[in-house]
Amino acid sequence: MEIIKKAILPLLLLFAFVLESMFSTIVPTGLFWKHTIVAPHFLMIVLCFITIYFNSVQGVYYGLLFGFLFDIVHTELVGVYIFAYPILAYLVYQAMRILQVNLFIVFFIVLASIAALEYYVYGFLTLIGRVHMSAHIFFTDRLLPTLLLNGIFLLLFCFPLKRYILRLSDAMEEKEKRIF
Repeated sequence: MEIIKKAILPLLLLFAFVLESMFSTIVPTGLFWKHTIVAPHFLMIVLCFITIYFNSVQGVYYGLLFGFLFDIVHTELVGVYIFAYPILAYLVYQAMRILQVNLFIVFFIVLASIAALEYYVYGFLTLIGRVHMSAHIFFTDRLLPTLLLNGIFLLLFCFPLKRYILRLSDAMEEKEKRIF
């Protein structure tokens, strides 16, 4: 039973990773957004929730691990996401130290981290010459539809995800109290 509790967070992140990878084949986004590029960032959403509601250090570590996995599976350049995910998890943690932890603020912090991730990847790929897209086209055809899609996902799953991660956090704290 103890092993299962320790494996829940990595399995949740792995599920988000696989769902993110399969999303474009499951949901025909071309029906809704023509001439746009929509990027699901469900892994980033779950990572932010783990950082905010569970443990910031584990959020950074899981960001490092799943950033490496994301780079290996989805990109030709190892290092883009392995750097972005833990840094964004850390920045989310720092922002939530200052701000109140309520779902309205968490919603906007998560969307801001997704926007930062998109701009970081766009800037990096533009810098090395892999992307040739103007900033205006990137904003209208990539960033806005991506934020809309991830905002819808966040609206649908923020309450159950928060409740689940808080319940897991409480169970881990209760276990630590019993040990000491």
